[in-house]
Amino acid sequence: MNKMKVSLIGAGSISFALGALQDLVLSERLKTQIELEIALMDISEENVNRTHTYATDMFQAFENPAKIWQTTNLEEALCESHFVIVAIERERYHYWSQDFHIPRRYGSKQIYGENGGPGSMFHTLRNMGPMLEIAKTMEKVCPEAWFINYTNPEAKLVEAISKLTSIKVVGLCHGLDMGIHQLAEFLERDANEIGVEGGGLNHFGFFTKIYDKNTGENLYPLFDQKEKEANALAQFDHLGLSRTMYRTYGYYPYPGTNHIGEYVSYAEDFYAGLSLLYRYDPIREKLWEKDSRVPDFVYSASGHVLDKKLFPKDDSYEQWTEQAYIFKKENVQRSHEYAIPIIEAIYFDDEIELNAVNMQNNGAIKGLPDDMVVETQAIVNGSGISLKPMTVELPTAIIGTIHIQGTIHKLLIEAFLERSKTKLLQAILLDPQAPTYYQACAMIDEMCELQKEILPKLEWKSGEELQVIKR
Repeated sequence: MNKMKVSLIGAGSISFALGALQDLVLSERLKTQIELEIALMDISEENVNRTHTYATDMFQAFENPAKIWQTTNLEEALCESHFVIVAIERERYHYWSQDFHIPRRYGSKQIYGENGGPGSMFHTLRNMGPMLEIAKTMEKVCPEAWFINYTNPEAKLVEAISKLTSIKVVGLCHGLDMGIHQLAEFLERDANEIGVEGGGLNHFGFFTKIYDKNTGENLYPLFDQKEKEANALAQFDHLGLSRTMYRTYGYYPYPGTNHIGEYVSYAEDFYAGLSLLYRYDPIREKLWEKDSRVPDFVYSASGHVLDKKLFPKDDSYEQWTEQAYIFKKENVQRSHEYAIPIIEAIYFDDEIELNAVNMQNNGAIKGLPDDMVVETQAIVNGSGISLKPMTVELPTAIIGTIHIQGTIHKLLIEAFLERSKTKLLQAILLDPQAPTYYQACAMIDEMCELQKEILPKLEWKSGEELQVIKR
């Protein structure tokens, strides 16, 4: 029987690690047709032990014979692996709250700070070192393995790995699927009946085709009618900007305001929940000092978020985490993420189509550089993963917006390699949500000091030094 080794790096992650493990245990072919080995790796011994206990209980309950083991040693986890699934983040909400608040304090209008805007650039530089360490270790101990990434900022990190290593890498995100469900609400149809062509940049994609899977009927005319009839304020935080961009550019974007809004200068007008993101009282609270709390992250201003009790007893992050790791067989279900279907398709030489992956463009989206990482649909089979060329060209204004982000990708890679605050400044000043020159310089200095334990050590470079580097 053939053997397969799958390594989960960042195995302490609740959402992606547990989802991947559930997909692995539910795969009948991986259970019966190969000898499966799963290596769980995390820098936190406590977290990886917790995940190992959960995985062991689950695989035993499903009578799955896979070999599962845990480690904090990266090279040991990666050695002779076939597929490497990565979802890493250190003190995610602590640093993300800084990424959000401090650029806004210096005048940026960014609305999220995760994948776009000045905050995302610090997020990128924090994760670029660990991600490249993983890829470079793979070059030594499993050079033919696929690097399957869930870590954000997705496009920026996948581009760095694509350009700086020889590893085969793909970035995964379910944002396009979220967009299909929005289309289904407008069209009042089952999402499974709707076919699409779509793509662009991760968290900034557009549907160039919407059609009925069964008949091939073009559904854009019906969508246009339904969008006009729909309540103007319905789900405004999630759909307000999307509907405005549809009317502006002619194609409906995905996945929603708080993501697509990271890449444009005018998103603040359409995000009523902005004041709730990492809400805190600056008079009474001194965030990011030792032993201070991390402000609560609010994804949107809808639903239960605004209905919290004054004295909640059972909704803390710690309690939620604890509940997530209590194994119950009846709770195990497929995650609808793409990692395990990709693994099966490549290993067993099936051919499947995926709604969206992040890889180097290579002509799939006209008007964008070949070496830029873009997001669009893909074909997966025994030969690997390849993007499907989009048949409809994106509007000039959208291509231009994405092209700016591609240039920012390049500058951040240069800033990382050259340890240059000046290159970071160039990237920030190019962004649609940039503050002024003086504000940007001060912001960089404050963030580099605040996150000095986790950011690469950056320095200001003179014009002459930049010329020398270029030569």
